[in-house]
Amino acid sequence: MGDATDTGELPPLPPRARRFHPAYAVDPIDEEFAGSALGPEPTEQDRRIGRSTVFFSVATGASRVVGLVREIIAAGYFGVGPAMSAFTIAFQIPNLVRSLFADAALQGAFVPVFTEQLEAGNRREAFRLASTLIFLITAVLGVITALFILVAPALIPLLVPSLDETTQDLTVALSQLLFPILVMLGLSGVVVGVLNSYNRFAVFAIAPLFWNLAIIGVLVALAFMVSGYYVIYSYAIGVLAGTALQLAMVSWDLRNTPFRMVRVFEWRSGLVKKVLLLMLPVTISLGLINVNLMINSLVGALVPGTLAGTGEALADYAPAAIDKAFRIYMLPQGMFSVAVTTVIFPTLSRYAARHDYDDLRRTMANGMRMILLVLVPAAAAILVLSEPMLRLVYER
Repeated sequence: MGDATDTGELPPLPPRARRFHPAYAVDPIDEEFAGSALGPEPTEQDRRIGRSTVFFSVATGASRVVGLVREIIAAGYFGVGPAMSAFTIAFQIPNLVRSLFADAALQGAFVPVFTEQLEAGNRREAFRLASTLIFLITAVLGVITALFILVAPALIPLLVPSLDETTQDLTVALSQLLFPILVMLGLSGVVVGVLNSYNRFAVFAIAPLFWNLAIIGVLVALAFMVSGYYVIYSYAIGVLAGTALQLAMVSWDLRNTPFRMVRVFEWRSGLVKKVLLLMLPVTISLGLINVNLMINSLVGALVPGTLAGTGEALADYAPAAIDKAFRIYMLPQGMFSVAVTTVIFPTLSRYAARHDYDDLRRTMANGMRMILLVLVPAAAAILVLSEPMLRLVYER
């Protein structure tokens, strides 16, 4: 009887020993871990993603720190009283619509389709898609904004019936003032999608920093010009100014990409329909957290009873208090997980367009590991240290 190689059979060696036998090809496990005792050597794409993630995290971290300063200044002016609750509800309404139909939801559906067209060499079709969406968003969100401004006096009292009449009137006025940010955020979603598809993250990463700085500047400047209950209007005007500045910054950065606007409005295009169809699962996944926050605030406005020691209604304070807690627990997510997902998403879209599922899975797994490395300890820290954190941030 001949040996195993003579009969066509391979010798029964352990997987790790097979690489030393000439009859065996490179074992897939060994090939995967070749070059490193801990795992595969990082590719240039991995290094680029890592560098972009670090930059995005630092920029986002700076923005969050300034945002924390903004929250501290706002808490110093308004606390968690009726004026702040009115602003909270007035801001959450357009923010909820934005999370469902614009900004991140639109961006998440637009980037894969836009990137797919670029990868296929259909640059003209990609540009026509982006241009159509810009015109479509301006028209649709503009109509929604106009309708809300008209119906707000009747809608707000239905949403927060427990608030006193003065607070309800303030909520109506603030919501009418803030709702135009919906159009600007919708346009930002498409513009940022184009930038990310071309791997341009720098301006997008620092834009929220200037958004916060603009709000602080306007708030402090206008607070000297008005007094009493109406100081809260300076906060709303600051949000408007900051959002306009943010849109201007990312739009200016489009000059550094090959993208050019096309005068076209093909709203029945198959690509437009594909983006709108993809928005459905993205809207559900990204919008739920804001739906939950809005429901919490509206339910909080129905809380019976009075505040101990003051006799004031709890309903006037609950929406602002819930929003302050939300800001704390969103801080680590906004600083790191948003950075990771923003950076790897265009790369995942390119791999999907090329049907390169091995690299897609590997990149996705690396992103998940990076997110969990930070968010699990952050969740534990917030759970254990919630009271001292709140005292430090809001009471200093």
